[in-house]
Amino acid sequence: MHTLPDGRVFVDYGPVSMVITARRQGSPTPSLAEAAFPLIESSLAEIAAALPVLRQAPGEGDFSGLEGLPRVMAEAVLAAGEATLTPMAAVAGTVADAVADWVYARGADMVAVNNGGDVALRLGPGQQMRMGILPELDGKISQVITLRAEDGIGGVCTSGLGGRSLTRGIASSVTVFSRRCALADACATHLANCSYVASPRVYTCLAGEIEPESDIAGLQIVRQVEMLEEAEIRQGLEQVRREAARQHGRGNLLFAAADIQGRQLWFPKPLD
Repeated sequence: MHTLPDGRVFVDYGPVSMVITARRQGSPTPSLAEAAFPLIESSLAEIAAALPVLRQAPGEGDFSGLEGLPRVMAEAVLAAGEATLTPMAAVAGTVADAVADWVYARGADMVAVNNGGDVALRLGPGQQMRMGILPELDGKISQVITLRAEDGIGGVCTSGLGGRSLTRGIASSVTVFSRRCALADACATHLANCSYVASPRVYTCLAGEIEPESDIAGLQIVRQVEMLEEAEIRQGLEQVRREAARQHGRGNLLFAAADIQGRQLWFPKPLD
């Protein structure tokens, strides 16, 4: 753990690679961010103890005995209503939420916890944050948006090809804006999966062939996508739009953005 020149705190611990921004009345408070480290350590231990259950999909495992953060993870994927999602689909967002809540409760009025690209936000009255949208991991920021406290956005998560996790879809990226980061994490994974289109230009394999210990080892994932036809891109984006509308109706997301080979979609409307 060390403090960056601008007052943010970088934490590299086990599977966590996290940048914590904590400000009070416009001034960085790195000591407050640093003080959250024991929470990160205990959160990982709590999740590790429940891994045998958390690696099972709904219907396979019994989530009724889960408590604390493992229960939050399970509730996030159950809210999404997708039978193939295990609670591990919400792990990064859940830990980010826990840290952001802790820091915000101790006096920071602007908090951003970036846990490997899954960002938990806590903005006090009158606070705002600028955020860039990166549709391709090796590309450029396509848009800079301003998130304000009144928007009610507490989590921003992205999933897609080339990210840290395996994906079952063809989307370069799907970014979800939700009230909580755990929900955004689960929904981003799910919406990215929904972009799948069967095509000779889409190459798949079992997740276990790439990561033998994956919680979705028995499911097909996308490992490579060649240049798609226009109709295939439209189909993938439309599938994401339809599922985003369903998740919006369930109260799980506020906004979603998707990109497939340079073609972008916003639901229900672009953010400024």
